[in-house]
Amino acid sequence: MGEIYEDRRQEPRFSTAGKYRLETARSGSFEGRILDLSLNGAMLERSSQAELLTGTHHRLALEFTGQTPFHGDALLVYISDEHIGIEFYDMDPQNFAALTALIESLTHANR
Repeated sequence: MGEIYEDRRQEPRFSTAGKYRLETARSGSFEGRILDLSLNGAMLERSSQAELLTGTHHRLALEFTGQTPFHGDALLVYISDEHIGIEFYDMDPQNFAALTALIESLTHANR
């Protein structure tokens, strides 16, 4: 019997080139590439084999060329050897506005 995959995404995701920095209490911080992005979360390239647990919250910084970096809290929802799936958990209005502007520019670029 095949596995049933439930796609919980509520917003479209866009492939994008950017960098992230994830700060963890136990393993310090590490950086990598952002693979895709939506208003609700992102898929990140896993660049470290540091111990990560789904359901934990961490501080996250996202950087894109030509954009102001923004920061927020991320909930880890998916972890594999190659990827980390996050949902944005808490982001102040200024950083949410920066994320929204980036998503809008990606939306217009894909039309």
